[in-house]
Amino acid sequence: MNTHRAVTPSTEPVLTTAGITATVAAVIALIVAFGVELSETQTTAILGVVAVLAPLVVTIARRYVTPNDKVVELDDGGMVVAGKGHDTIAEGEPIRAVHDA
Repeated sequence: MNTHRAVTPSTEPVLTTAGITATVAAVIALIVAFGVELSETQTTAILGVVAVLAPLVVTIARRYVTPNDKVVELDDGGMVVAGKGHDTIAEGEPIRAVHDA
């Protein structure tokens, strides 16, 4: 076990439900600004559908994402460096050049 690195909370680089909802709200505001007429009912309906679908999208996306604390190696500008999940090398330490076997 790698005991010389700090224990950090697990994070995943996936959009959040709030992020998806905020993006859709911004797109609605943009298309309205360009002259597309949406009633308050239509806007509410669109955001309601997003509120239902966004958690499903996030849940499905998480199946395809590796949590940061489980990543063993990362490409860092042409060098492979140790990730948080490496159990013998400190996070960020160089391992090899990207193209080395």
